[in-house]
Amino acid sequence: MAIRQTLLITGASSGIGKEIASMAAARGHTVIASAPTTALLTDIPDNASLKLRLDICDHESIAQALLQIDQAGMQLTCLVNNAGYAQPGPIELVDDKRLRQQFEVNVFGTLAMTRAALPRLRAHASAGHHSLIVTLSSMLGLMSSPYQGVYAASKHALEGAFNALRMELRTQHIDVALIQPGWITTQFLKTAVTHAPEQWLDHAIYGPPLRTYFSVTAEAETDKPTGAAKMAAALAGTPQDVALAVMQALESARPKAHYPVTAMARWMPRMARMLPSRWWDKMQTEQFSN
Repeated sequence: MAIRQTLLITGASSGIGKEIASMAAARGHTVIASAPTTALLTDIPDNASLKLRLDICDHESIAQALLQIDQAGMQLTCLVNNAGYAQPGPIELVDDKRLRQQFEVNVFGTLAMTRAALPRLRAHASAGHHSLIVTLSSMLGLMSSPYQGVYAASKHALEGAFNALRMELRTQHIDVALIQPGWITTQFLKTAVTHAPEQWLDHAIYGPPLRTYFSVTAEAETDKPTGAAKMAAALAGTPQDVALAVMQALESARPKAHYPVTAMARWMPRMARMLPSRWWDKMQTEQFSN
């Protein structure tokens, strides 16, 4: 008998979250899809059973959303932590405000959402079932890359926290899975660039490599990329690839702890561990030196 989940998805109005919501509903799961503002609710797929305004950085918003689920008579069996964003830029130039906001959303908000949902997931598990927490990490949670240090740090934090949580919940019949995508062709990276002030591009030291980095990022998601962008595009995955990995976790009686998505996500972290650091650093930085 196929496993059917009642899942709450954060950040379901665009990109990967939207695809997860649409695919899960099409496969017969009961989907509770959320977005941080009321205006964004219209962008959530219509096959979601319930649409909620939910800001994971607002404890009252989290509590209200969970109350609405209870009032709708739904028993939560799975939480999909998808909400997040990327703050690009050199470590030296990313100020405290941007640094804290990156962790506020990707780490503190995700953990707050998870803590709040756990009693409901535990209630389902205590009735003789298995509950599930799926969290969107990244291959950058296992390695790092120039101008993505702040984002990578937030994903490293999620890896540490949810690997520990998996062990803490092991005897409570609550499974924990981390999804680790590589480069995915969505608006995610284009949106990330908007978090970088334009004056960074005029910086005497960081300006030239940043311009190259952003141009490669933008071109990789066009119809006819060239050069380094063409290689990145060839290795990229799609939101559907990530959603399928989430479906594997949702529909498995024994979900895996980690689901790398794309060949890049499988071999890049291994290369980072195996290659001498000097070789790895040179390979990572020379692509942005022109």
